[in-house]
Amino acid sequence: MFLAQDGGPQAGAGNCVACHVPPTFSDFRFHSTGASQEEYDAVHGGGAFAALAIPQLAERNARPELYLPPSPRLPTAAGRFRAAAASDSPGQTDLGLWNIWANPDVPAPQSTIAGTLGVEGQAPGDVLPRTIALFKTPGLRDLGQSAPYLHSGRMDSLEDVVRFYIAFSQKARLARVRNASPDLARIFLTEEAVAPLAAFLRSLNEDYQ
Repeated sequence: MFLAQDGGPQAGAGNCVACHVPPTFSDFRFHSTGASQEEYDAVHGGGAFAALAIPQLAERNARPELYLPPSPRLPTAAGRFRAAAASDSPGQTDLGLWNIWANPDVPAPQSTIAGTLGVEGQAPGDVLPRTIALFKTPGLRDLGQSAPYLHSGRMDSLEDVVRFYIAFSQKARLARVRNASPDLARIFLTEEAVAPLAAFLRSLNEDYQ
């Protein structure tokens, strides 16, 4: 069953099309769905990602080798915010677009990213916190043939992905997802929606035979 905001049934309240726009099933924009938070909290405990200390732009620029990914200028950089969460490396996680935005070693896409985010003319340091855990919306075609899922590969099946969105949309409505995209809280699904939604996603597979 799909649920409307008042708790009653409503077809289409999964809100998928807000980001997965046909025919490509992507809006080619960036969103935070809680995937990094789910991974980090699974390793370090609930609330750990919300409490994670993430540097502002001035601090990041002062010690780029500590915070940014490796580059020709910084070949031995730690890349601590572009890595999988690990129990033996507290503070290590993947913050997605945060690693690219206002990164002097990646100048080429900056204007395009600014346009995509709609932040032209804004101070880069003001924008940086809003890039935490943002990832580009993937297309949905061939998902049934491209497991595992999410940027971290933590979900083994499409059913797992749907259940992830059920859980994190509920968290978003309670303001418990760090830097959550607004559309996340507008997803209203129940367990009854898992099987039919997964079946629909598999119907988008291409036939290569």
